[in-house]
Amino acid sequence: MTVKELSQLYYLNASIEMMREQLAELREAADIRSPSISDMPRAPGLRDKVGDIVPRIADEEAELEEMLREMEEKRRELNAFITRVPNVRIRLILQLRYVKMMTWQEVADAIGGRETEYSVKKACYRYVGGMTPSDQDGK
Repeated sequence: MTVKELSQLYYLNASIEMMREQLAELREAADIRSPSISDMPRAPGLRDKVGDIVPRIADEEAELEEMLREMEEKRRELNAFITRVPNVRIRLILQLRYVKMMTWQEVADAIGGRETEYSVKKACYRYVGGMTPSDQDGK
């Protein structure tokens, strides 16, 4: 497992959150309000706003579901990797950073003691970067 692979989970979370916001905006734009009843004729060429947005919402929801499945698979891989880490301090750093999505400073604060943002980041990168290819495969 590489730092790049570990970091993918963070970016998947960010992408999913952005997509959820876009879906909420689309749903809001498609909000159907009670039509005003009037005997006035309608202008020709009026478009069905809801009809235009509904297919976009369906596409966005399908994409979001795919991202959620991908994220869940990555999360399982990450948790399996972390549980095999023999060093308790490193395991805690990895859990806080990549599972709980904390900043490096938050990780250092959560661990306490004399830990700094730099020290926890360096420990993580040394552990992951110092692994042999067979260690990274979990063998």
